[in-house]
Amino acid sequence: MEASSDNQQRDAVAEGRRIYVGNLLYSIQPGDVEDLFRQNGFSESFEKLHISIDPVSGRNPGYCFVEFTTRDEANRALDALPGASLFNRAIKVGPCHPQNIFPNSLGSGDRGGDYTPTFNRWGDWKGSEQDGSRQRPREAQEQQGPYAARQHLENRTPKAQLYIGGLGMMANQEHHDREMQEILEGVAIGKRITPRHETQTIPGNHHYCFVDFSNAAEAERALNALNGKEVEGGQLRVSVPKSKGPAFEQGGSNHGWRSSRSNNREPREPREPRTDKQEDGQDREEERRQQHERQRVIMSSNNWRRGG
Repeated sequence: MEASSDNQQRDAVAEGRRIYVGNLLYSIQPGDVEDLFRQNGFSESFEKLHISIDPVSGRNPGYCFVEFTTRDEANRALDALPGASLFNRAIKVGPCHPQNIFPNSLGSGDRGGDYTPTFNRWGDWKGSEQDGSRQRPREAQEQQGPYAARQHLENRTPKAQLYIGGLGMMANQEHHDREMQEILEGVAIGKRITPRHETQTIPGNHHYCFVDFSNAAEAERALNALNGKEVEGGQLRVSVPKSKGPAFEQGGSNHGWRSSRSNNREPREPREPRTDKQEDGQDREEERRQQHERQRVIMSSNNWRRGG
């Protein structure tokens, strides 16, 4: 099915029916992009959205792809949408050219060899569940893409998420995923996050990620087994985050995944960033605690782009 989906996407690019949509807030969800196109007169010609959603953070990578029923409608969107905005941020649109197709924009599932991703973030979005005019595709039932990411975010077990710190730099997300698979078996592994600039000057490994487990007991066992474990360049720092769930951006959206259990919750305001240098162990521990509280700020920074 994945090969068939990739072929369909290549055909859409070759036929001029696919466009690039960028400069998105990381908290934007597929339904938000879908609504934008409907509100601009493309409800009949919008065919599907191809987007990546992180199952742990709920974030998109800042861009996605939209396919239309015809080339003419794709060109009309390219003419009509410059200047349009989502949550007060202007979006960018552009055509997709066959010579510029990269694996990540075509689903990027198993890339060969013995590697199987923990979670395929990229997938097709063909409409919201709430919309009676569209039916969720059969792929939505599989544990792949934005539908499965949303399902995971809604149904994950309380107290079953861990912060994994002390990670080194990565070559790409496949490298990160492979490395984390060797360390543990989590239900979902979030993208590796680049530390703040002031933290990068401190010796040691300061990259980190968040991992969701099936239940709290598994998370506790992993915490006890991995915290302080020697790895290349230092030791792992494992703890239970003070808060979990997608990080929010001011003016952003929770469209399409937010569960009824959290509808009344307001996003936490980030603390003021520290300016003093972290030199001893106690200060470093305090820094990690503050990092948990400032997930929104960290993940909405440009550093998130380095995650791929």
